[in-house]
Amino acid sequence: MTVGEQFQTARAARGLSVSDVSLQTKIQPWVLEAIESNRLLDLMSPIYVKGFLVTYAKFLRLDHEAIVTQVAWPAPEPEEEEPVKFTPVSRPRIDLSALWRTLRPALPAAAWVGVIAALVVINPLRWMPKLTVSEPSRPKLASVSPVRETPAAPRPESLDVVLRSSQPLELTVTANRSTWVRVRADGKLVSQQWLRRGANEIWTASQQFELVVAHPSQVELMLNGQAISPLAIAHHGRLAITRQGVGPLADDQF
Repeated sequence: MTVGEQFQTARAARGLSVSDVSLQTKIQPWVLEAIESNRLLDLMSPIYVKGFLVTYAKFLRLDHEAIVTQVAWPAPEPEEEEPVKFTPVSRPRIDLSALWRTLRPALPAAAWVGVIAALVVINPLRWMPKLTVSEPSRPKLASVSPVRETPAAPRPESLDVVLRSSQPLELTVTANRSTWVRVRADGKLVSQQWLRRGANEIWTASQQFELVVAHPSQVELMLNGQAISPLAIAHHGRLAITRQGVGPLADDQF
């Protein structure tokens, strides 16, 4: 059986509908239907597909490792190309001796032209009377201090994840390229490291995560099995993740 047929058979054996599974796993119904029809890889990144497969398999008590190995994953992306090396172009050398031999006969004539120009232009100006022109008085305007508007505090982006107050937070960080990360859970530093390309790390917290990423566009985040929107990650790589949503992390918080 295909991977999708295994999920569909296991769900039917437990007498559950797609809606029942969605309510208990918090996975959207269209995602479950795409898994059972083997179409999820055509709709989203393989990193997210793997997370949904593991969550669904654990719920149905299937061997999630065997499920993941049966999926026909796409070929990995090629390694980044080396930067193009430019060869400097040699500039022609100027023969200064030949240039001097060419300009030397014209120097006396140029010197006389300069003397005549000085006598005609500079000398008469020295004897001309200085005229002072008073500028018309301008009315003074009362200085008005600019009004500084207090920027509104950014609102955290809401999450599509429904979390119970007693349910712990589980943050999954997957690196699409090598990047540096620092993670603090409930105010305690839990990780500060370089994540290599393809690395997958999971941390837990009870109330809040504080995350700093050197290259936010190079990572994918999941909270309790649900993908966090890339728009929520674009806060200059400094994120505060709580049960209410995702927002920018203040400079004095980390």
